[in-house]
Parts: sequence; C-alpha cells; structure tokens
Amino acid sequence: MKAFIHFFIYLLMALCAVLGFAQAPTIQEITIDSQLIGDLYTTASKNDNLVIIVPGSGPTNRNGNSFAGLRGNSYKMLATALAEKNIAVFTYDKRFITQLKQNHPMKEEEGRFEDGVNDLALLVNHFATTYPRITLVGHSEGALVANILANTSSKVKKYVALQGPGLAADQIIYEQVSNQLPALGNKVLEINASLKKGQTTEDVPPMLQALYRPSVQPYLISWMQYNPSIEIKKTKQPTLIIDGDKDLQVLTTQGDLLSQANPNAERITLKNMNHVLKHIEKDEDNLKSYSDPTFPLHPELASTIATFIVTP
Repeated sequence: MKAFIHFFIYLLMALCAVLGFAQAPTIQEITIDSQLIGDLYTTASKNDNLVIIVPGSGPTNRNGNSFAGLRGNSYKMLATALAEKNIAVFTYDKRFITQLKQNHPMKEEEGRFEDGVNDLALLVNHFATTYPRITLVGHSEGALVANILANTSSKVKKYVALQGPGLAADQIIYEQVSNQLPALGNKVLEINASLKKGQTTEDVPPMLQALYRPSVQPYLISWMQYNPSIEIKKTKQPTLIIDGDKDLQVLTTQGDLLSQANPNAERITLKNMNHVLKHIEKDEDNLKSYSDPTFPLHPELASTIATFIVTP
C-alpha cells in the first residue's frame, strides 16, 4: 500500500511538472544589511532567472503598500504570480522604511536620489552569483532607479519599465501642480529652475512648503538631474515598457516618450490596468483598488513579464 501511495505521489508530481501546474512559492526573508531587507519568492524548481521589483515613490514597502493608504498588495501579488511561473522574485523595503520600523533617527536632508540606485546595486551584487540572469522591474519612480543601474551594471540582463514616467522630475512636478493650482505654475517653474542649477531656495509659498520643504530640496536637486527618456535611450539590455490604460498617475503618453527614446524597446499597453497593477472594469473602482487587496492583479501582467524574461 505504501509503495502504491509513493508511486501515486511521484506520478502526480511528474504530471504537475509536465502540465505546467503552478507551484506555490516559498517566501524567505533575506537581510542584505541591517536596513536593507526583503522577501525572496522561489519554488522547488531551480532556475537562473531572478526579478527584482524596484518600488515606486514614497514609503512604498516590499508588498506595494504604505502607511499613506496603499494596501493593495500589488508587489506581493506580482511576485507570487511570477514565482508560480518558476521565476524567482525579490521584493524589498527601502532603507528609510526599515529605519522607521526600527525607530532609527532619520536625516531627510541627507537623502539623495542616488541612494536608491546604490542600494539596488547592493541587491544585484548579492544575488548575481546565485542568479546569473537578473531582470529589474522598476515600477513608477522605481523605473528610473532601475534604468540608471541597468545602464551601469553588466549583471543586469534585462530591464522592464513598469508604468515609468518619460519626463524628468521637475516637469512632472510642474504638470501636477499647475493642473491643480494654475496660479502657482510660474512659481513652480522658478523654484525648479533654481533646484536644477543645484541651488536651494527659501522663497517657497506656504502652499508649496510640503513639496519644497528645505529638508527635501537636496533630494529634489539630485532627482532632477535625471531624465527617464535620456536614460532609456542609453539602455543596451533588452527592454520592455509596460503601461496601463487605466493609470491615473502615469498616463500612456509617458510610455510614448520612453518608446520614442528607445525604439528598440518592446512596448505593451495592458487594457484595464491601473497604476497599482490591478484589473479595473469600472472607473469608480480605480481608486478603491489602492486600498483593497481583494482587487485582482491584472491577469496579463505576470505572463507578459515572464514571456519577456524567458524569450532569448
């Protein structure tokens, strides 16, 4: 009887492998250093591919959530879906998120955009010996972080710009502020011009203090030095640009700019995908999905990325 049971289990496992049934991933927390920590998603099947999901702006954590209201588990869903396709995935908390968790003193004025690039380089170097084929999937602002490292690291084999802007930070800020507060448009241009020259400014009206507070100006100065359309034009690795037609934050016109800058890149716009990677049928559900993990991941996202990765 035991022999029959063992044979049956073996046969079932073999059928799963042949038919391509999804394997539930194992999630292991990995510590790169005391403040750079994340989750590694793997299955029992060994492979050479690793995806590193580079998070978007602000306090977005390894799961795609934040204390600012994001609770959709977007990165966790994407990592799980890719791992089920036998592609290992690493998601991570930005260093300052860990500092907040550890009640570590933070000095905002010391932050620079390049800090994210340097930390991503640490991750790539950590995993490169185990996974010789690393793909960076940068989401939103993370697309630029990933792109900059891809342009300088031979260990990065492929690059995915997932809903990444095509404009530089100063242009994005101007568009967002002037669309909501047209009267402040000229003042934003003036402040941005100063920051782009590397000069901080104290001449900031009260309504813009949160955006241009003195402690964050050094970060903005460093961020404004990079233009996503220029960076993607330099990229030598196979590149995939993905956006969604339900994205309220990064419109498909941004993807157009990236595609024009790098015509060799593959471009895919997923119908009914919003900024947090969810499938949206009704417009009134778009913002709801940001805080509701029951909204499903877009069904074509993981397969689109997986196909790009495994295609020679």
